[in-house]
Amino acid sequence: MMWLLGAGTSRSANMPSATDIIWDLKRKYYCLKENREITDNELSNESVRKKVQNYFDSLGAPGQYTEQEYAYYFKLVFGDNPDRHQKYLEEKLSPSLISLNSGHRILAALIEMHKAKLIFTTNFDSVIEQAYAFMTGKDIQAFNLNGSYAALNALNSEQFPIYAKMHGDFRYFEMKNLPEQLQNNDVEIEKCFLNASTRYGIVVAGYSGRDQNVMDAFEKAIETENAFPKGLFWINSVQGFVFPRVTALIEKARAKGINASIIDADTFDSMMSTIWKQVANKPKHFDSKIRRSIFEIPKITRPEPSNKYPLIRMNAFPVIEMPKECLAIDTKANLTMAEFKEKLLQGKSSAIIQKENKLFAWGSLEEIHKIISPEEIKETNTVDLSETLKEFKQNSLINAFYQRAIARALVKGKPLTLRKKRGSYYAVVSSKHEKFAEIEPLLKKALKYWDKNLGTMREPSSLVGFVTGFPGTYWMECVEISLEFVDNKFWLVLVPDIWIEPSEKRREARDFLTSKKRARYNQMQNDLLDAWKKILLGSEDEVVATTFNEDVEYNAQFKFQTKSAHTFRVKA
Repeated sequence: MMWLLGAGTSRSANMPSATDIIWDLKRKYYCLKENREITDNELSNESVRKKVQNYFDSLGAPGQYTEQEYAYYFKLVFGDNPDRHQKYLEEKLSPSLISLNSGHRILAALIEMHKAKLIFTTNFDSVIEQAYAFMTGKDIQAFNLNGSYAALNALNSEQFPIYAKMHGDFRYFEMKNLPEQLQNNDVEIEKCFLNASTRYGIVVAGYSGRDQNVMDAFEKAIETENAFPKGLFWINSVQGFVFPRVTALIEKARAKGINASIIDADTFDSMMSTIWKQVANKPKHFDSKIRRSIFEIPKITRPEPSNKYPLIRMNAFPVIEMPKECLAIDTKANLTMAEFKEKLLQGKSSAIIQKENKLFAWGSLEEIHKIISPEEIKETNTVDLSETLKEFKQNSLINAFYQRAIARALVKGKPLTLRKKRGSYYAVVSSKHEKFAEIEPLLKKALKYWDKNLGTMREPSSLVGFVTGFPGTYWMECVEISLEFVDNKFWLVLVPDIWIEPSEKRREARDFLTSKKRARYNQMQNDLLDAWKKILLGSEDEVVATTFNEDVEYNAQFKFQTKSAHTFRVKA
């Protein structure tokens, strides 16, 4: 696989994305013309952003998230002066501001291990250069506009690694101001990209698809014979915006027979950390530098507990006992992850099994054997998970093992259906369940709202329904369930939400979801949290929940406190 990195991958290293820069330019111009002062923090407020955007809409500026925004606002603020462009970008992308996080360290390690041979980027910053120097003590030279002719030669002679900046460098930011020679050199880097696209698949990360010349290169690439033979995977952050041209590109690639997908991921760092866990034979000196960046605990002076007001209620409940034992299975033949996943799909078992060095399992032997037959088992024993639990935040496999168990324990026997999306579990109300009437009044009472027409508070008519304007799409009240490890303690975190079925329609139904949640301010959120706490945990001060019935041989048992965490204001 080759990589194409956009500004989103550098965001965790304290570098701005294209969207960040656009909003900063909007802020500068708006404050100048309207004689206002808006700080960066204030600009994070949605109402402030909307006010600023309305101002530019009235000027006839390009629409928000359109491809024309970037060039428009640079010209609006700095005119046609390339020196001012350069000075602004030098300040924003100063190497002194870079703070290397795990994602870049991991990529640098993969480059040195020859597992990432080709990296293209639209970025002007030096994050990759600094990460590579930190991890290896060596320099990595970028092919940019000044030496782009050599990139194709390096590819043809397999002089890896190849790191190429498709926009060159911020010194050559404004393409229309470049001398003809440098414009031609940009074409040379594109030739390298097109040539590579017939040999490798590609992972696109942190890139919105805003640049016309880069998207044109993708369009040309998928028209070539044997384009992206290992696939085209466009990574989109959960909060990210996918440009229509990207969606069209993926559809066009699929029509050409290319394995192409848009894949949601939390952050570049979390994605790279997941990849790093799957890498075999990691050099210890790389692993120690990466793990230090991921797992270093910040030293924060904590205030003494207090009952001072104002208190703010959190949506986290203490987990005071975690399951410490499970069944460990050693198979006769070493299963690959792909073979293990295939067994899970075919087994259709209620058991919870995770592949670590051995197979860890909870459930009855009968259900476990649906996945791993007795003939395949070399040895079984009960294993103590106390030490393994210490790696809960670092080990995504153990994390997933426990997340599934706690979610199953909380919905067991209740009129709820468990759903999963992007690694998160949701308890969704089931209106057809025989016990639905037990929870319906609790949630309806929590969702009481002010009816302007009647001039009184009223309960919603239903907790489920059709999504307006989307045939075959339903909405249901739900709560997201997650297990977190914070301050050396385990916490059950509950986030009331609305589930969309089918789940892939959620992005399209954003306007519907916004209208449904519009009135859910502090009081309603508090009431909803109380309602879900009673539904999942009951009303006692402490409660025990097990994933399976008591007669199951290998069970997971959790014990909760039902008083949620609180925080309070501390004066410096």
